[in-house]
Amino acid sequence: MKTKFNIEYLPMLAAFAAKQDVRYYLNGFHVKPHPEKGVILTATDGHCLVTIHDEDGFTDGDYIYPISKDLLKAANKKHLPSIQNIFINDGVAMLTSICEIVDTFTTFEALGIEERKLITHIEFINAHMGERYPNAGKLFKSRLSDENVKPTSTIGMNVNLLSRLSKLNYCKINGAVLHLAEKNSLIAVMGLKKEIVAMIMPMTLDESERAHPAEFVYFAGHQPVEPAPESATQTTSPEPEQSSAA
Repeated sequence: MKTKFNIEYLPMLAAFAAKQDVRYYLNGFHVKPHPEKGVILTATDGHCLVTIHDEDGFTDGDYIYPISKDLLKAANKKHLPSIQNIFINDGVAMLTSICEIVDTFTTFEALGIEERKLITHIEFINAHMGERYPNAGKLFKSRLSDENVKPTSTIGMNVNLLSRLSKLNYCKINGAVLHLAEKNSLIAVMGLKKEIVAMIMPMTLDESERAHPAEFVYFAGHQPVEPAPESATQTTSPEPEQSSAA
């Protein structure tokens, strides 16, 4: 049970994962192999989700891992090496800058003194077994496929500006109503009497940036195993010949 991915993605996953949900597997994140290269990481709380393709990642299976406070704190530390991965091996999670650790690592004891210096955090971690993570890919397909005939708009937005909306919404239970204006400005309306209105101007996009997300999003989360097609060469047994004496 081996998994490796860039540690910079862990805080992003934690921001979208559930917090103390009774569906405990939603409090962590899902990882699976990408069909071609790397891994697909996914986190959701049922209201929003994020999925990430780490081309340099590796996993030998389809797993759901918890996110501990200590691991998240270690991932958020300043002055980490420029390339820092989380490596999970049979119940042990480590933050390390050993580049080819998937190929070289067996146990912590097997590492040399210099290699151990490249490990900044280590803890025990157990994957959630027997649970099925939501099929996020199916959700993306329902929104992005050609079968979805509802019109869509694509706008570029400074995400730091979006975070300012949370400072305006003093009544968080009611949330906000978001309008995509004719000229692609985002207008947010909030407050019990709709007395708070904010506008965020869009970024300029070229045509290539308006394309749909990469196809890896269709594979995010748990996917049911497709039944194997019947062999095209399979033949039926010949029926017995009738007697000519009839």
